[in-house]
Amino acid sequence: MILRSYEFHLRAKNLSPATIKAAREYLSPFLAVHDPYKTTIREVEAWLADMSTRCKPSTVWTAWRHLKAFFEWLSLEGDIPTNPMERIRKPLVPTTEVNVLNAQQSKSLIEACRGKDRDSRRDLAMVSIMLDTGIRLSELANLTIDDVSEDGTLRIFGKGRKWRTVALGGTSQRHLSAWLRSSGITEGPLWIGRKGPMTTTGIRKMLARRGSTAGLRLHPHMLRHTFVDNWLRNGGSEVDLARIAGWTSTRMAERYARHRADERAIQAHRNISPMDGLYSAVGRKV
Repeated sequence: MILRSYEFHLRAKNLSPATIKAAREYLSPFLAVHDPYKTTIREVEAWLADMSTRCKPSTVWTAWRHLKAFFEWLSLEGDIPTNPMERIRKPLVPTTEVNVLNAQQSKSLIEACRGKDRDSRRDLAMVSIMLDTGIRLSELANLTIDDVSEDGTLRIFGKGRKWRTVALGGTSQRHLSAWLRSSGITEGPLWIGRKGPMTTTGIRKMLARRGSTAGLRLHPHMLRHTFVDNWLRNGGSEVDLARIAGWTSTRMAERYARHRADERAIQAHRNISPMDGLYSAVGRKV
């Protein structure tokens, strides 16, 4: 009953179905063995500690986040005298290196999608858009014909139930145009498979299959990370990146920027070469 009331609260806040589902999945196991009205700090700590022996740090952090929001709601409702989450600090999540595709791997993936058939044109358009804009898998799957603009932009409905607009480069526009011509779609979902509109599961399987053809172990978020890496490598600003990627602040842009930062810094130094530039300016060599 308490979880159903909390879900009603989340729906009233206009949170996405995916967010509400995640809250239910993380809270249900805890509430199955703990009375939320009598839960102590030690019980929450023991729960998170046990999770840390079985789950990834990021999973423990997500559980902590959902427990924190749930008990804050209970506290604000006046259902509990003290909030057991008040003194439990956020679990540490070590920074991990994220794999991105280099230029050759990206080209190999593109080549693996080429073909005259309908599926190849569709897959090439999807992969091109993901590499060109960094949109999330769910955002790609939810695109409709109405989201495609004649000015070379896409309207995206993203996290936080917010709309944003991203621009397509000339190459992505050509691949998308080729798919639209071959598909004959005039309304509804943008991506159609043999059994109807493609889901996130279907797109995930397609990417794994095309990646395997290119000799890559590919997962959807790798394309988003590749977009971010290429954007920063080419001098794009973190402020603009946050806007394009659908983040509400530059904090996530900074988090993504930490990955492969050393490599980008070395390349930037090679391009700038302060000493070489100094002596070329005065016409001397050392």
